[in-house]
Amino acid sequence: MMKKGKVTIRDIALVAVWAALTFAAKLVLAPVANVELVSLLLAVFTVVMGLERGVCTALVFATLSVVESTYYGAGDWIVLYYINWPLLTVLVKIFLRKTSGEIRAAVLLGLFGLLFDVPSAGIKLALFGPAYAATYFVSGIPFDVMHGAANFVTALFLYRPLVRQLEKARQHMER
Repeated sequence: MMKKGKVTIRDIALVAVWAALTFAAKLVLAPVANVELVSLLLAVFTVVMGLERGVCTALVFATLSVVESTYYGAGDWIVLYYINWPLLTVLVKIFLRKTSGEIRAAVLLGLFGLLFDVPSAGIKLALFGPAYAATYFVSGIPFDVMHGAANFVTALFLYRPLVRQLEKARQHMER
């Protein structure tokens, strides 16, 4: 684990590999609207590897997505990524443990998906005014419901197995 004030090559490598894996999962599922594994992967990594590594991974993932925007185009979503993904790791640290059941993880990640666009609506409110923010938020409700439902289902089935496997890998690595 990260020691206070000391970042090791192992920490950097772990964060880089997990951020790359998370980014790859994002690309693979990109054709399926609002179905993603990013939330689940960041949650699992944070639970097993700790908040510091989780936040770092979220920031590296967000930066990879910004680099991707040079190809697909940039937008105000870039700010959202730097808010939401580190925020998720903090929420995970507060509400989940290695021993947490899949229902608890599914509820947290489902709510996170459902409310994902709330900060974005705030950004749009600041940039474009209340009418645009309200229109954006209301028009996104079907997508947010899908996002929340997909996060709930993926966490329900994959959270515990992923935590177990990553914990085994962590223990093996620390020998």
